[in-house]
Amino acid sequence: MKAVIMAGGKGTRLRPLTCNTPKPMVPLLDRPVMEYTIELLKKHGITDIAVTMQFLPEVIRNHFGDGSEFGVRLRYFEEESPLGTAGSVKNAESFLDETFIVISGDALTDFDLTAAITYHRNRKALATLVLTHVESPLEYGVVMTDDTGKVVRFLEKPSWGEVFSDAVNTGIYIVEKEAFELYTAGVEYDFSKDLFPLLMEKGLPLYAYHAKGYWSDIGNLTQYRQTQIDMLDGKVDVRIAGTEVLPRVWVGEHADIAANIRFAAPAFIGRGAVLEDYADIGEYSVIGGGCLVRQQARVERAVLWSNASVGRRAEIYGATLCRNAAVENDAFVAEGAVIGDASRVGGKSVVGQDVMVWPNKTIEPYAQVKESIVWTRTQNKALFGQWGVKGTWGADMTTTFAARLALAYGSLLKAGCRVGISHDATPTAALVAGAFASGLHASGVHTEGYGTVTSSVARFACWHAGNSAGVHVRQCPLPEEDAFVIEFYDDRGLPVSKAVERKIENAFAQEDSRRMRQNQLGAGREAAGIAARYCEQLLSRVDSAAICGGGYSIVLAYEYRNMRGIIPELLEALGCGVIHLNGHGVSREEVAQMVKLSRSDLGVLLDADGQHLTIVTEEGQIVDESVLSVLQIVLQLQRQEGVLYVPVHVPGIVEGIGARYDRKVIRTKADRRSVMEGCQTDGFHPAFDGLYVLVHLLERLALQSCDMSELVDAIPSFAMMRRSVDCPWQDKGKVMRCLMEETEGKRVELIDGIKVFHDGGWTLILPDSDEPVVQVYAHAASRQKAEELAYLYTRKIEDYRRRQSVS
Repeated sequence: MKAVIMAGGKGTRLRPLTCNTPKPMVPLLDRPVMEYTIELLKKHGITDIAVTMQFLPEVIRNHFGDGSEFGVRLRYFEEESPLGTAGSVKNAESFLDETFIVISGDALTDFDLTAAITYHRNRKALATLVLTHVESPLEYGVVMTDDTGKVVRFLEKPSWGEVFSDAVNTGIYIVEKEAFELYTAGVEYDFSKDLFPLLMEKGLPLYAYHAKGYWSDIGNLTQYRQTQIDMLDGKVDVRIAGTEVLPRVWVGEHADIAANIRFAAPAFIGRGAVLEDYADIGEYSVIGGGCLVRQQARVERAVLWSNASVGRRAEIYGATLCRNAAVENDAFVAEGAVIGDASRVGGKSVVGQDVMVWPNKTIEPYAQVKESIVWTRTQNKALFGQWGVKGTWGADMTTTFAARLALAYGSLLKAGCRVGISHDATPTAALVAGAFASGLHASGVHTEGYGTVTSSVARFACWHAGNSAGVHVRQCPLPEEDAFVIEFYDDRGLPVSKAVERKIENAFAQEDSRRMRQNQLGAGREAAGIAARYCEQLLSRVDSAAICGGGYSIVLAYEYRNMRGIIPELLEALGCGVIHLNGHGVSREEVAQMVKLSRSDLGVLLDADGQHLTIVTEEGQIVDESVLSVLQIVLQLQRQEGVLYVPVHVPGIVEGIGARYDRKVIRTKADRRSVMEGCQTDGFHPAFDGLYVLVHLLERLALQSCDMSELVDAIPSFAMMRRSVDCPWQDKGKVMRCLMEETEGKRVELIDGIKVFHDGGWTLILPDSDEPVVQVYAHAASRQKAEELAYLYTRKIEDYRRRQSVS
């Protein structure tokens, strides 16, 4: 059998490690990761190997040559332009004239490849994916199989709602050469996005093998360090290039180690390294070949690439020093920092935690470095949550952060385009929005200021202004008042797609920016009357005369400073009498009490951003959130034509209500973009626009000459329960896999999360994208049955977690 090593990766998330080094050549215990891949293949009798390359190919070719030094035969195939994973392998088709195995050159594993190959042949598969189990499957391809091992579902980089298993694609495939007949040479083509879905579509034998053993894709700086810790702890079966001179302390040939060195196991010292008197080598230290650690220096949990040097009394804790990097006397480098190739840290300087220093930089003596040079530090977590990019003011949400995020975002936009910018009434949000606008201007993008508005108005403005995109900054509600969120919209006012979010995250992580000439910089302009236009358009959509004729009295609580230019004018135009309550901190119960005391027609409590509302009937009854969601859908059914799209977690009675109006109801994912896209109408998004719902409710009351309680009572009875179950991020994939296994044979729906149908109802298990919890929704005819279902699946999730922790 022959093999293909995929060695074209740039390793952008590992920068600055990979600025001058292709990812397969990044060292693990002083040897390129690809060496371990070659050794694994050789161990299983595979010595004819093709190597596909693109980024810095000469670095790989110069190190490995023809492979004879490593006991194998290597053939190199270089891509002139990106061909995708399957395309790059097809580029080596002339060499691959028999069954072959594809394996990554930038991941570390000790899988039993012979067992995987035997499995492939026994199944007579056209292709076999090698799988493993991981704690967080979001960055991988999640794979589902039937009892025979045949692949039945494949999702590349899913959201939490799409995680149905923690079994993921490792990028190791066993493939028959006949697969080449399914696609064309010279075009970009991917295994996971193109070839495997095609095999499933054609019903061709695509199988998955669950491998046992260690696997790490070394996707980020944290994982890079952790992989070497795992190697020193013996968690992976690989050869360590050195002699074990002390228990779990390995030393390479010709290393010069003073007699009075202090060691703490485990540790690795590379070939030809020099450790001077009284150097202190702490646990999990990796000292590369040719390194120099001078007298009384301290190194702990750090990784030093070849020929790096540490000066006298300098201290390196949990950091990485790249090739030829130098830290001079009495300097300090903190945890998570990276000093790039040939960079120099001056004497008595301090490099702070997580600071990235790109190659060939010089830090002057006595410097206090708290920010990266020249670029910002790489973030280990995803920037985007459910609502956008959220952070705490003064900590991870600052004007500096906003400007740099804008520079990254601007690099993805066309120079000369225009983006709408808005914010709520808080001074902090205005400050962040201003910094963001400045970053866009620096990248050659123009801005149009919408001023102080709500998210609903900002989205409306995006739809009507004709700009390329929109950005809105707002304060988070209680209890997160110190937190702010930056929302990103497309030209239709919809939250940007997951694909765009990932592009922004990658651009930010890679420190991308676009440098413009002075005459190419962006500029800002102000758009007047946006709120007035929103009100005008909203009023044009309802029978204002009918509402005025009703003479409705409303008890209203809202955040005046955010909606002062909207609500008073809107309700005055509709002839409503309003009893205002201070919107900050007013409870639903206080609104309900005031409705009864004042004998008003209804009560309304809007959140600070005006996106969500609570309704109180004239009887003082607080309308349940799930009932209000159904009522909102009824309003849409009565006004809109065509198919109605509703999120997967909305109560199950909506299909029946839709049938009354001879309308088809289709379920969508529960994320904001999917929900808004399904109910969007001329820039309004009813599911996230409390004023839209309020105005249309008033119209319905007027046209039907009824009370609010009558509208509520007209909704068919149902029961809906929601429970939040604590579930650490690393357990979510396991929990979803266990649920899928248990529900085999039952009727399930996998639009978003796992929806299990029962007699007269269903239960939806949906991992939360922002918090370490799993949401459980239960729908049934009675409250008792809904509570039973919610309790049942809450217990199941807790039991799965306990079972995993015990195992």
